[in-house]
Amino acid sequence: MQYFMQSVNIKERQIQINNLSINYKTIGNGKIPIVLLHGWGVSSDKYVELARWLHSPKLSDSETGPSNQNAEHKKSQSDNTEMLHSPNGTMEPAISQFKIIIPDLPGFGKSDEPNGNWDLSDYVEFVDKFIKNATRERGFELIKNILNKSSLKNIINGGFGSVSSVKTEEMKKSVLIGHSFGGKIAIRYAIKYPEKIDKLILTGAAGIKHKLTTKQKIFFILAKTGKTVFSLPIINNFQKPIHKIFSKLARSRKKDYYSASSRMKEIMKNILARNLTSYLDKIKNPTLLVWGREDRTTPLSDGKIMNERIKDSKLIIVNNANHSLPYQKPKKFAKIIEEFIKK
Repeated sequence: MQYFMQSVNIKERQIQINNLSINYKTIGNGKIPIVLLHGWGVSSDKYVELARWLHSPKLSDSETGPSNQNAEHKKSQSDNTEMLHSPNGTMEPAISQFKIIIPDLPGFGKSDEPNGNWDLSDYVEFVDKFIKNATRERGFELIKNILNKSSLKNIINGGFGSVSSVKTEEMKKSVLIGHSFGGKIAIRYAIKYPEKIDKLILTGAAGIKHKLTTKQKIFFILAKTGKTVFSLPIINNFQKPIHKIFSKLARSRKKDYYSASSRMKEIMKNILARNLTSYLDKIKNPTLLVWGREDRTTPLSDGKIMNERIKDSKLIIVNNANHSLPYQKPKKFAKIIEEFIKK
């Protein structure tokens, strides 16, 4: 299995978009591009296991340990996995039909921070340029597909014009997966560029704005005033205990906010301010909503609202799962996605 396992390793690459150095991970050379947009405060690193399950579910299963030695598992592999010959003459699982691409969005992971105080529309335009670059066929991959689609004689007779036409033919619509903050970007992207998406998958997606809770009000006060509040004479004497109380009341938002740079703090406020509820009925792509029943960050009620407003969408609820569903239960999540894509 060593030869095959090397062929499905996650590759890390860098490209330049809008004068920003962007890092991304990719696995597979399949014909169906799956672009996954991560949540706020994390990066592509969180979704590596999910990418492996999406690309090679049977291989990933065999990597989990001794359990793969049982007869039932071997029978499952032989029944459901297409096989090919490896260089040493043994049979190996065929490479997936998918090409999974996971960027570190600007400001996260190994990618540069945005060069301005971006809002949601800036991230949408970034994603559009990123997908064009990351899904473009290059080098040997392009030549191979040209030769598969056209005879060498036709290419020679037609010159570079024929090459260009084949390249255009090879371009595929993407399956777009958005998690949390990435889901908010994916919603706006699907509305603006529906022709570029085959299917849309949202999980724990942000975008539904509710009345502010006490925790959120405190967060926004802290976000607006920062250290000014604690510099007041009366409060300054009780700075530590008050700060501790605020920390408990606004824990998740505060952690994301205060761990961010000055620019990312402003961007976070821009992103949080956008309410997408009224836009949801404009989504025309086949849409799957996958929600953890115990999600407290973007509660299941948000998923139900999206299900009601997005025409012909489907909502799948996963028990014993929270907001971290894509990397909390990657095997389960991948199976749900695969079934949806095949339909």
